[in-house]
Amino acid sequence: MNIYFISGLGADRHAFDRLRLEEQHVCHFIDWLEPERNESIELYARRMAKDIDTTMPFALIGLSFGGIIAIEISTFLSPLRLVIISSIATQSELPLAYRIAGKLALHRSRLVHRLRNNDRLVNYLFGAGSSFLSQYLRERIAAMSDRYLYWSLNAILQWKQKERVKGLVHIHGTKDRLFPIGNTKADIRVEGGSHFMVMTHAGILSKHINKVLSESDYQV
Repeated sequence: MNIYFISGLGADRHAFDRLRLEEQHVCHFIDWLEPERNESIELYARRMAKDIDTTMPFALIGLSFGGIIAIEISTFLSPLRLVIISSIATQSELPLAYRIAGKLALHRSRLVHRLRNNDRLVNYLFGAGSSFLSQYLRERIAAMSDRYLYWSLNAILQWKQKERVKGLVHIHGTKDRLFPIGNTKADIRVEGGSHFMVMTHAGILSKHINKVLSESDYQV
C-alpha cells in the first residue's frame, strides 16, 4: 500500500526516520508548501494532496499539524487508512488556552517570536530530551518563514472541524504537553510518549501503525 506521511508544523520528512513499516508498504512524504496570501486550510490541503495517487489504495499518516491536514485531505479523498499521531481530531480537542489565544489573536503578536526563540520552553513542550532532538527542533524552527508560521498557527487555532471523521485512528502519548491527552479521545495511548514520541517511541509506534495498516477490518 502507498503510505503518505505529513510531518508536524515546520518539521520535515526526517521526523519519521525512526519508524519501521512492513516492506509491502511504499512510503511517500508530502513536503510543506508555502501558504498563499489569505489561503484557507481547505485550499491548502488540496494543494498538499496534488501528488497523491488515488488510483491505488493509500493511507494517510499525519503528525501533529500534519494530522489536521491529513483530516482535511480525507474530506475530499478516500484513504483506506487515516492515522494521526500527537494531534487533534476535532476543534474541541484543542486546549482551552489555545482557543482563547486564537480569539485574542495572540498568535499574530510579537509574543510568537519570543516563544519561537525560547529553546527551553520549546524543548519542554515538545519533549525534546536529547541534544539531537533539541538541535533538530532549533533547525526546523529557524527554517520556517514568518508567513508559514503565522498561517499555520492561525489554521490550528481557527480550525472548524466539529465532528470526528469516520475511520480515523488517533495515536497519542500520555506525556504530550503540547496537546495534552486529557483533551483528546485517543484510540491508542503510548505510555510516556511526548509530542516528539515519533522519534523517542518509534518502536512501539511502528508496531501500532503496522497493525492498523495490515488488518483489513481493523477496529480500535
